[in-house]
Amino acid sequence: MAILSQQTFTVRRLIDGKTLNFLLQSNQALTQIFTPDPATYTPNYTASPYLVITPSLLISGEANDQIAQLKQAPTWKINGSTNLSAFTATTGASSPYALTIKKNMSDVAQMTITCEAIYVQPVTLVEMPITATITFTKTSNNGASIIAVCTAPQGTIFKNGLVSTLQAKCELHRGAVVDTTDVTYEWYKQVSGTWTKITSANAGGITNYTTGTITIPASAVVNYGSFRCDIKDTDSGSSTNNKVVSDYISFVDMSDPYEIDVVFPTGDGVKSGVSIKIKVECRQGATRLDSTFFTGKTIKVYRFNAAGALDTTWGTSGYKTLDATRELTIADADLLTGAAQTSFGVQLEG
Repeated sequence: MAILSQQTFTVRRLIDGKTLNFLLQSNQALTQIFTPDPATYTPNYTASPYLVITPSLLISGEANDQIAQLKQAPTWKINGSTNLSAFTATTGASSPYALTIKKNMSDVAQMTITCEAIYVQPVTLVEMPITATITFTKTSNNGASIIAVCTAPQGTIFKNGLVSTLQAKCELHRGAVVDTTDVTYEWYKQVSGTWTKITSANAGGITNYTTGTITIPASAVVNYGSFRCDIKDTDSGSSTNNKVVSDYISFVDMSDPYEIDVVFPTGDGVKSGVSIKIKVECRQGATRLDSTFFTGKTIKVYRFNAAGALDTTWGTSGYKTLDATRELTIADADLLTGAAQTSFGVQLEG
């Protein structure tokens, strides 16, 4: 079984927390291709849809983008400068505060865009400074060589069921032209540090993996997922026949993870000759999951020794497995001898 969530407790109550993720999303690839003769840029930022950078604020427990909770319009910097006019850039005065750039990278080889803002918690009114960065790179193509370029037409973030699938698109660029004739595609996913070719045996719901655009379900990306596309030129009349070029793209799982809460109905202190009960609950964001969620899953409680390692002398090789009640009785004998407190862990598998 896969580990869905883990938690530790030292006979004390747990307090819910919030996680903020401030991100920048682009409507264009992170690489701009410059072809010297004739002088062209792909994509071309001087023509619609231009280059648009949109900030996104995702908060655990909240279903939608919280960018509207900023105190005011954010401060944008390009390569460390607030002089946006040098890049023919404009910013939105209201949510979602997008930055639009209408100049190609003719004067720079790289463009690092930084967004600085202040988030205001709507209940407590506490203000928190937040920063996000995204970098674009210019690469030259002499027109005879070929390169692969990966993009994400629908974005790269999975968030709490807002989208069930996202797409990764890879194109073969020959100079400033996208070549779709006599080319083949192979897609790979990084698994445990190894690039593994996607096939029918291991696709995990990913479809169209022999084409230029794959569809990726949310279930295929846990926390972070990296993909590689290899494109091969199969045109026998081409100077690059049988050459393979590759590009990479990554997706982020910003869905609220399963979080375990350990509840102490009768208190968290164990006296000599007395026992307490704990109950394991699980939530996703602010939503408490009911008993049906645990069907087919296993909950293990384990004990740590004084050195902080798994204590294999407790339970079955260090574990006790909970039944359908999700409750466990902890007696004085379950605590480490002479210790002021004993640390336990909970593991949810499914």
